[in-house]
Amino acid sequence: MNSTSSTSSSTSLDILPYPTGAPSSGWFFETFHYLNMALGPQYIGLLQKWIDYERKHRWLNPHKLAGFSPEKRPAVLLDWMKNRPRPLPKVDKRGFFTPKFAEEVWAWWASLQPQWRSLDKNGLPASFEEFGDDLSPLNKHGRNAWVGLLACLKWWGVGLKFYASDDHEVYLSSWFSIIADMAKMLAKLLVV
Repeated sequence: MNSTSSTSSSTSLDILPYPTGAPSSGWFFETFHYLNMALGPQYIGLLQKWIDYERKHRWLNPHKLAGFSPEKRPAVLLDWMKNRPRPLPKVDKRGFFTPKFAEEVWAWWASLQPQWRSLDKNGLPASFEEFGDDLSPLNKHGRNAWVGLLACLKWWGVGLKFYASDDHEVYLSSWFSIIADMAKMLAKLLVV
């Protein structure tokens, strides 16, 4: 598979090869190696879309204030952002998953949506058929944008491996849903 082009949401790779043309050090290098983990084809497909998006922006890392809004961002993500690139034991050994964390990730994702995107009765982004014109709230690149969302999904996915509860399948399904939703939005950002 050519690592320089977008892939569909499913791929047969466990992890991705380092992208051709990407910098050999710096924020993208560190982040790629941190996020590139065998968590299934949906996660890897989303990761590939993020790589393609960062390539579109020439791997640049704008000022930290140019990233996503910190409003509703999960607290554990802020701890990780302050600590990176050093490991944060509470998320890096066994992932990080609790039902509350899943709710926080969804709430943050919902808060980042463009105004045209409605929320369902649970406050989650509603499904839609056509994109609105303004994608600017999500059209952010560098280490303070999609990286935080992807880190949360990594911890959630790894953490589910250690989450033994009757509602495990509910949270696995929710993880797949948020991955699909993010992939849809990133795919659109690749063509605007």
